[in-house]
Amino acid sequence: MITLDQFKQIEMRVGLVVEAGEVERSTKLIKLIVDIGSELRTIFTAVRPFGYSPEYFLNKKFIFVMNLEYKKIMGEESQGMILAVGDDKPIFLVPVEDVAVGSKVR
Repeated sequence: MITLDQFKQIEMRVGLVVEAGEVERSTKLIKLIVDIGSELRTIFTAVRPFGYSPEYFLNKKFIFVMNLEYKKIMGEESQGMILAVGDDKPIFLVPVEDVAVGSKVR
C-alpha cells in the first residue's frame, strides 16, 4: 500500500506522439517521440510482438508517466512510460475527450 501523498508524486500527463518508428536491431521495440506540452520526450515501448506498429501511435494522445528515472534502451534514454492495461495484449490508456497536450492526470 502507498499513501495518497506517495501516489501524488507520480506525474502522469497527456502526450501526443509526434514521431514513431521501429528500432533497428530490435523485434519488440517502438520508439515514440512524445510532445508533453513543455518539451519532447523519447519513450520506448516493447509492443511489436502484440501486433502494434509505429503507425498505430502516430498523431494520437495517450497517458504517460513522466517522472520515472530514465532508462538506457538500445543506447538511448527512455524518458517515461506509456500506460496500458491487460495481461495479454496491452490496451493503451487514451483520453475519452479532447484534452490539451501536457494536461496533468489527477
